[in-house]
Amino acid sequence: MPSQKHIITVRRAIEAFNTGDTRDVQEFISSEYINRESQRAKDSYRSQLRGPDEFIDTIKSLRTAFPDLHYEEREIISQDNKVVFIANVTGTHTGNFFFVPPTGNKISYEAVHIHTMDSDGKIIEHKAIRDDLKFMMQLGLVKAGSFEYEKFFKAWKEIEQ
Repeated sequence: MPSQKHIITVRRAIEAFNTGDTRDVQEFISSEYINRESQRAKDSYRSQLRGPDEFIDTIKSLRTAFPDLHYEEREIISQDNKVVFIANVTGTHTGNFFFVPPTGNKISYEAVHIHTMDSDGKIIEHKAIRDDLKFMMQLGLVKAGSFEYEKFFKAWKEIEQ
């Protein structure tokens, strides 16, 4: 039965993203939680965050940029201490997205989120596989055939160039 409990926990986390309600985050996010997506940005404020604070910061950042952010579940599967959540992500870019000013553009892309659960049944790690190219194209930041994608991607993820 742990698999079903893990699925319920991940659905609670996704609901927090969909609503922006972070009041009960400590109930399902481990104090040791790490978001591997935030860790890609070397030496940034976000790369230093852990636990519920990191989770809350991510929700606030995304919902500031996309107030109508919504993760529509396509599929969710769990085995042992892993939960894979496949979603269609939608929203409207009306606020700053890190260093990108609002474009007013709508986004819709597929994403896979992989959650690792700790022994208490809380989420301790998050990884994602997203269609970042489609996302950037929808924001108007990358045009088909453009060679600027690599430069932008490195800047966005703060990877040394």
